[in-house]
Amino acid sequence: MRALKWILPLTVTLVVRGLPLLAEDDTDDEVAADVPVAMEMNLFHPPRRLAAADGIIDSGPSWGHSGPWVEDVDGDGVNDLVVGDFSGLFRCYRNAGTNQQPGYDKPLNLQAGGEDAKVPIY
Repeated sequence: MRALKWILPLTVTLVVRGLPLLAEDDTDDEVAADVPVAMEMNLFHPPRRLAAADGIIDSGPSWGHSGPWVEDVDGDGVNDLVVGDFSGLFRCYRNAGTNQQPGYDKPLNLQAGGEDAKVPIY
């Protein structure tokens, strides 16, 4: 029993310290180096800023996170532009043009029940 007291810790130490020496050099799971590929250019038209009757549509630096979407808000068959922002309000740009050639009026706050539509932001 006395001999096991010092042999067991010695055996565990030798096995644990020897593990890295037992590891195999297996290169099958190595990831191949990145290889540059040709990238197609000019797939999209250059970006264009949307404009309304009062100028470029911009919710301003303090109202980031704008969320625009297109929907026929007034039921005239022409899609209008609605822009929600971080304040929780929505500006509606009525489309005075067509769906193919939109022309947006000055914005008005989108309303529901006679009040500005607003979603809670927190």
